[in-house]
Amino acid sequence: MFPPLKSGSLLAGAHAPAGEQKALVLLEKNGQKVIYKTFRAGEVMPTHHASVDVFVTVLAGRLIITQEEAPTEVTAGDYVIIPAGAPHSLACLEEARILIYR
Repeated sequence: MFPPLKSGSLLAGAHAPAGEQKALVLLEKNGQKVIYKTFRAGEVMPTHHASVDVFVTVLAGRLIITQEEAPTEVTAGDYVIIPAGAPHSLACLEEARILIYR
């Protein structure tokens, strides 16, 4: 028997909303994660790196993601792929929600 279906809403769907938490791990399996994160306007994530490629998609808002001192502005519907080991940071220009796969 399989576990029950998990569901929720990250935007404005019919399912229960994910809520206002800063970070929520939606799925973790075999060392990989899908993470839902929220940011307030003006919030920053300092320079860091990951040991694996990171896929980030913007669900809402506007952010600047900087990789090796090269800033890229992203808005709802955009995505970026950050290579493993690359130093990167994030600055939130307006309230934002993102999904991260790493």
